[in-house]
Parts: sequence; structure tokens; C-alpha cells
Amino acid sequence: MFRFAQHDRRPRAFLFMNPEIEELYQEVILDHSRRPRNFGELADATVLVHGDNPACGDEIHLAVKFDAEGGLEDIKFSGHGCAISQASASLMTMKLKGKSRADVTEMLRAFHDLVTKETTDTPKTLGDLRVMQGVRKFPQRVKCAMLAWRAVEQALEQGSGEATVSTEPA
Repeated sequence: MFRFAQHDRRPRAFLFMNPEIEELYQEVILDHSRRPRNFGELADATVLVHGDNPACGDEIHLAVKFDAEGGLEDIKFSGHGCAISQASASLMTMKLKGKSRADVTEMLRAFHDLVTKETTDTPKTLGDLRVMQGVRKFPQRVKCAMLAWRAVEQALEQGSGEATVSTEPA
């Protein structure tokens, strides 16, 4: 199937998504990228982290409010990027809000393993985040999926104030 542009008579093939890519962009991912949850400003944030992926242009601005015990009382994000980065941030904020520091650290490790390692045993505690497992088939997309998670990891380390994190080495 080919189509010619009016000014260009060379044939152009329509692009059809192969089954692997269709699997990757499941309905949950598309829903969260189109209508991200916890998107916006958090006026009383304890820490703000700007995350970027220079390889593809994804940007995340993560705002975290810690409770008295150091857990994530509230978390929001803003920014722009591909469907994977936006859906990952949206799903992450839903899962981490109200969690203890230890739970957040454990989920961070579990999510990283989910998108980087071949495993058949995915933790049920990740819930809807398990749809991101298909990202590991596309190594260039792992950075997209991990951007918000790198930002929350930096927020835990930072504790307060502002920070920047990148998917690329300095």
C-alpha cells in the first residue's frame, strides 16, 4: 500500500504497528498517557526534581511532599514526553502516593527489574505497572519508562529543595 505526496512522486509505505509494538502500547498505557493522573503542581512540595531524557526529549518535573516519617504523603508531576514516559509517571504516582520510604524503595527496585530483566515472576505489588513489562523488548524505551522513577529516587536522596536528574551520564 503506497501513497504519493503531491510534491513528491516517490512511494511512501503506510506504517503499521507490529504485534510487539501493539502489545507495548496497551490500553492502560495509552489511557495514562492521554489522561495522566496526579498531573500538575504541588504547592507545598518538600522536594522538586527536574528529570530529562536528552536522547528523546522527555521531561518530567516531579514534586514530592514527605510525611513526618519520610514517606510519600503526596506526589505530582508535570512535563511532556512520549506515551511511555507519561504513562510510567502517571502509574508511578498513583502507586507511590501514601507509601513509606521502604515501600517506595522496594517498588523502585521491582520496577527497574520489571523493565530491564527477563523474568516470569513479576511482583503483584506493582499492580497496573506490570503493563510496562513490554518495554524491556525495546531497550531504547527503558530510559523513557525509568525517567520518573529516577526522579523519585533522586527526591528520596535529596530530601528537600530542588534537584536535577538525567537519563544520560554527566
